[in-house]
Amino acid sequence: MKKRTIYAEQSQELLRLFEEAGNNAKIMCVPIDYAKKDNVVMFCNGYGDILRKPFSVKNSPEGIEYLSDQVTRSCLSRSINPNHVFFGGEDVGSYAENFANALRAKGWFVGGVNAHDAKKQWANAQASTDRLDLMGIAIMLINRRANCSPAQSGIYLNLRNLVRHRGSLVKLSTKVRNQIHTAVDRLLPGFLDEKKTGIAPFSKSSLYLMKDRFSAARIRRKKTDTLTEILRQYGTQNPERAASKLKEYAKAVLIPPNEYIGTLQVSLAQHVKHYRCIRENIEQLEKEIALWLAQTQGAFLTTVRGIGIVLAAGVTAEIGDPNKQKPLNNLVSYAGIIPRVKQTGGPEGNTYTGKVAKRCNRLLKNYVVQSGLHLGLHGPDDLMTDYKRREASGQHADFGIARRYLRMGMCLMRTSQVYLPQRLRNRNVEPKQRASYYLMIWPKLRDKWLKLDALNAAFAKDRPLGRWRNMVQELYGITLKL
Repeated sequence: MKKRTIYAEQSQELLRLFEEAGNNAKIMCVPIDYAKKDNVVMFCNGYGDILRKPFSVKNSPEGIEYLSDQVTRSCLSRSINPNHVFFGGEDVGSYAENFANALRAKGWFVGGVNAHDAKKQWANAQASTDRLDLMGIAIMLINRRANCSPAQSGIYLNLRNLVRHRGSLVKLSTKVRNQIHTAVDRLLPGFLDEKKTGIAPFSKSSLYLMKDRFSAARIRRKKTDTLTEILRQYGTQNPERAASKLKEYAKAVLIPPNEYIGTLQVSLAQHVKHYRCIRENIEQLEKEIALWLAQTQGAFLTTVRGIGIVLAAGVTAEIGDPNKQKPLNNLVSYAGIIPRVKQTGGPEGNTYTGKVAKRCNRLLKNYVVQSGLHLGLHGPDDLMTDYKRREASGQHADFGIARRYLRMGMCLMRTSQVYLPQRLRNRNVEPKQRASYYLMIWPKLRDKWLKLDALNAAFAKDRPLGRWRNMVQELYGITLKL
């Protein structure tokens, strides 16, 4: 009979380690309080008894060697098997990640604990010292409440780094857009409103016009033919109409005093240059992201109508290897898209459903909820129907579809299958029907990867989607042309 525990989540790796040791006194726990320069560590046994008081260790290769040597010496003096030693610290910055990976490279067992939960181990939450922090970490580790495998590694770590970098650039892009809006609203108010000018905001045409000495007076002085040719060259639809509309609009707006126009023009030109540079970097990153996504099981998420490469990469990057993930219910909670439930008065008592928990992976939550919205508006028919039903009943439709998508996505990644509508999931379905479906979705799936110059990378023979394509062609006798 399985032992019951008060902790819902315990590390299976640590549970096995404690079972192998057989005696908590023959276990060494090494909690680490990470820092940029000097980490603070402590030795204790499986009962929480301190074996060595806190001491400093350099966050450097020399520090790794010194700590390993000290642990080995302590094991010899206390007859502790080095295989029954485990390290652990709060999941914090990059410097902590590098230190933990260096320990793993030397063969040590390293875990990570939740910083919030570690600090709750002490009643006096107002106090914070090295000793208290280390004891909080130690209690978490001894209670087997730690993640003992890196959150990400290999391909998934590289993908996460790229996706998060793109996210930071998108935020910066939004900031610069707002600065452009502020400058334009003084030089030519309403220029970035397509209804007023006929030019799409932040299109190639609008950016070209704003990049040098932009003002209402300059637009007025431009010949209609010249303005029309510029708009045509940069892809504006119906350039003649847009040019005429813009000139008329420029004559009817209030403008700032001449003494301020020069400085506003310089600021606007710099903002536009900065914005274009950011957008170019984002485009380059998206192509790189597509190449890394193509190597993962997350590539199968792009087979769902309404899910593009960026959204699929965001979810994949934060989840990591699907085969190493926790059960689906835990993952949904980790994504922060499930409401908190409280119950009082025993099994027969009242149950209260509250708001979604704030403690979650906010990046994963953002990508999953965005995906839920896309699926509700542009996804498969059954998901769009479900979205409308939830919306009509007053539910948070984005969250509801997001939960369905997360469960469905994990299934696709773990089984290396493309999305199939409900009507085609039955084993009794004729092969011709599935073949017709694959032929129907292929052009859009192909275009998603072609758009980011990753078509050949995604459907290479040794890649997940490439293996699926070869299997489908052989099984159903169809041709999916690249």
